Amino acid sequence: MALKERMQWKQAEKETISDFVRSGFDEVAENPCPVDQLKAFSDRLRRTSCGECVICREGILQLYTLSDTITQGIGRDGDIDVLREISADMVIGSGCDYGKEAGKYAQDMVVKGQEQFEKHIKRKRCDALVCKKFIYYYAAPDKCIGCHQCASVCEPHAIAGSEGMIHVVDPAVCSRCGACIAVCEAGAIKKPVRP
Repeated sequence: MALKERMQWKQAEKETISDFVRSGFDEVAENPCPVDQLKAFSDRLRRTSCGECVICREGILQLYTLSDTITQGIGRDGDIDVLREISADMVIGSGCDYGKEAGKYAQDMVVKGQEQFEKHIKRKRCDALVCKKFIYYYAAPDKCIGCHQCASVCEPHAIAGSEGMIHVVDPAVCSRCGACIAVCEAGAIKKPVRP
């Protein structure tokens, strides 16, 4: 970590640190997915932490790592408890207010978004349709004209179908890049809409 950040947080007043951490939260507050929100928040904070205090440095990194694995569909039972424990430990044990403030915001995100965290882990579902791993594209049969444009821009074998036939998107191969939606002039490629 840069010496500049070390000096900045050691010499900063609590209000300055609180404002900085809150600005990091404000940047991600509009994100409708609390899991992705925690991932973005902790990613920003880990880049500006001084790194001197182990509980803060490693705590923020673990918050990022766990929330990232949950958004990738490989979250496990117990991850929510670990996130809560890490953020609580940061509030109690961080050497400066940077870690304490980060822990408070992380705790709040996990508590308020617990239902969505559970859906990501247990049902492999993101209700906000933010986490790419949980988004599945499909070709609407009533709109697909079999132009084959979508298959030409996607991963090999991600979209099956020949010209003039209705196409089928294979979710196991699809990279979820959205390129197929952009080239489909018929508007046949869809993804589920947020409830």
